[in-house]
Amino acid sequence: MVDLGLLSLDVASTVVTLVLPGGGWALLFLLAWEHPTFAESIGLGRRAFWLLLPGALLVSYAILPIAPISVDWIAIDLGGALFPLAVGGLAFGRYASPLRRSGGWLLLALTVESAVLLLLVWPSLAPSWSRAGSALGIGGAAAADLGVALGAALATVVVVVLARRRPEPWSRPVALVVGLVSLGLVLTFAGSTAIPGVGIEETFPYFLLPPILVGLVAGALAGRVFPRSEGYALPAAYLAGTVGVLLGADLLRQPPLYGSGPPGLYAIGGAGVLDLVYLSGLLSLAAATLVHLLARRGWSPVGSTTPSPTPNPIARLRTAFRAGVAGNLPASLGASVGAARDAADRARALLGAAPTTADRPWAGLPVPGWVVSDHANLESVARSGTTDPREGYRAWLTARGLVFIGHDLTARRFGSVGGRLVAFGVDLVVVFAPAVVVFAAIAQITGGGLLGVLESLTFNAAIVGFVSVALLYFVLSESVLGTTLGKALLGLEVRTRRLEIPDGLTALVRNAPLAPVLTVLGIGGALGVAVAAKGIGPSGITLGGVAVPAALVTDAGIAVFLGGGLVLLGLVGLLAMLLTSDRQRVGDLWAGTWVIRAVSGAPRPAAAPPPAPGRSG
Repeated sequence: MVDLGLLSLDVASTVVTLVLPGGGWALLFLLAWEHPTFAESIGLGRRAFWLLLPGALLVSYAILPIAPISVDWIAIDLGGALFPLAVGGLAFGRYASPLRRSGGWLLLALTVESAVLLLLVWPSLAPSWSRAGSALGIGGAAAADLGVALGAALATVVVVVLARRRPEPWSRPVALVVGLVSLGLVLTFAGSTAIPGVGIEETFPYFLLPPILVGLVAGALAGRVFPRSEGYALPAAYLAGTVGVLLGADLLRQPPLYGSGPPGLYAIGGAGVLDLVYLSGLLSLAAATLVHLLARRGWSPVGSTTPSPTPNPIARLRTAFRAGVAGNLPASLGASVGAARDAADRARALLGAAPTTADRPWAGLPVPGWVVSDHANLESVARSGTTDPREGYRAWLTARGLVFIGHDLTARRFGSVGGRLVAFGVDLVVVFAPAVVVFAAIAQITGGGLLGVLESLTFNAAIVGFVSVALLYFVLSESVLGTTLGKALLGLEVRTRRLEIPDGLTALVRNAPLAPVLTVLGIGGALGVAVAAKGIGPSGITLGGVAVPAALVTDAGIAVFLGGGLVLLGLVGLLAMLLTSDRQRVGDLWAGTWVIRAVSGAPRPAAAPPPAPGRSG
C-alpha cells in the first residue's frame, strides 16, 4: 500500500528543492535591479547576481582539491561553496570595515571554534560520547549534539564579551556573524546525518529551519548592531547562513565518511546550486529581507561611503530617451546632459587629459570647437526649463552625437580583438603546460592501463583541480596585478570603468564565463595525455574496408572534442567583442570592465573630424 503521507512529503521536498534556487535568484534580481543603489551599498548588487546565478552554473565542473585524507580527497566546489563565500566575505567588508582587520578577527574566531568542535566530534571520540550519554540517560548522538551546542554557545559568549571591550566599530558585526554562524551550525549539526557511500543528508523540511532562523535573528538584531544602517542585516544573514551550514554539515559531519568506503572526492558544496551550502545563504537572505520589509526600513543606501554608480553614457542616453517618450522632459534633458558629461569624462580619463572645469568638460580634448559649443548649448537648453518636446528631442540628438564623438576618441585605447585572442592563447599555454606534467606523472604511476588511469580518483581530481586553479590564475592575476602574463606581453590591462584594478569580486565575475573553455581544455587535454602515456591497445576498426588503428581514431576524437569545443565557446566571446562598442566579452559586460592598452603604448587619437557642411553650433 502506498503511504500517502510519505509520498506527499517526498513530492513537497522535490518541489521545494527545485523552487529554492529560482526563488533565491529572483530575490537577488529584484534587489539588484529594483533597488540598485541599496543593493550595491550592502554588497549584493548586480555583480553578486551574475556570479551566483550564471557564474555558479558555468563552473559546475570546477572543484578545487584541498588535501588528501586517508584514501579520500577533500575539496571545495567553486559554484556551490566558494562563490557564495566570496560574495558573503566581500560584503562583510561593507559593514565591518576595514576588512583586513575585521576579516582577520572573524576568521580567527571561526577557525578556533571549528577546530574545538571538530575535536569534539572526531570519530575516535564516539565511544566517549556513548559513555557520557549513558551516564546522562541519553543516547550518544544526543550527547554529541549537546556537546557541540555547549561549545558553540561558549565560543559565542567569548566573542561577544571581547567585542564589548573593543572600541572598534567592526567588533559588534564580527560578534553578530559569529553568533549567527554558531546558531546555524548547531541546528544543522543536530539535523544532519553522515551516510557512508552517500554523503551528508538532512531531512525535509528540517533543513529549511537553520538558515531561515539565522535570517530572522539577523533582521531582529539589526537595529542594535547596525543603528541607522539596518540594511546590513541582509548581507550578514547571507554570510552566516552559508558558513553555518558549511561548518555544521560539511565540516563536523564529514569525518566519519573518510576511509569508510571506496576512495572518494568529498566536495564542500559539491551539489552546486542545489547544495545546501549554496541555498542556505539565499534562504537566510530571504528571511532577513522579510523582516526588513515588515519593519518598513526602506531602500535608501546604507553606510557612510555609499558607492556611486559607474558612469555609462549609453545607459544615460537610454534613460533620457525613455523619459522623453514618457513626457518627462526635465528628466530627459538632465539625463542627456549627464550622458554628454559622462562621455567627456570617460574620454578624458582614457586619454589621460588634464582636469578641467565642470562646465567645460570637452575643453583640452582633441575635438573641434563646435563640440565645446554644442555641449554648452545642451547645458543651456537643460537650464532653460523648456517645455517644447522638439527642443528635448534635439537635445537628445546632440547628446547622442557627443557620446559617439567621445567613443571615437577612445576607440584606439581598447585592446584589439586579435591582440586579446593572442593574449588568451598565451595564458592558456601558461596554465596548461604545468597541468600536462601533472597529468603525465599521475598516468605513469597509476596501474591498470588506460582504464585504470581514467578511473583513478587522483587523476580525476587533477582534472577538476586544473579547471579551478586555471580560473583562479586569471582571477588573482587580474585582481592583484590588473593583467595576466599573456595580456602583459601584448601590452593589455584589465580595468574597471574608473580605470582601477578590479577587486576580487569583479575579477571573479569577469572570469566565470571562462570556466567552460577551461573545462573542455582540462578534460580533452587530460584524455590526450592519458592515451599518450598508456595507449589503448592494438585493436582497431574498419572503415570502407581499410583497417584504422584505434589509437588514430581516439586521437582524432580527442582533437575534435578539443578543437570543436574551444572554437564554439571562443566564438561566443569573439562575437561579444565584435558586437559591443568597447570590445567587451560577456564577462566584461557582467563585471563592468574594460581591456585597454597600457598607457605607455596607447597611441594618441587624432582629432575628431570637421563638422559637415552647413552644421551650426
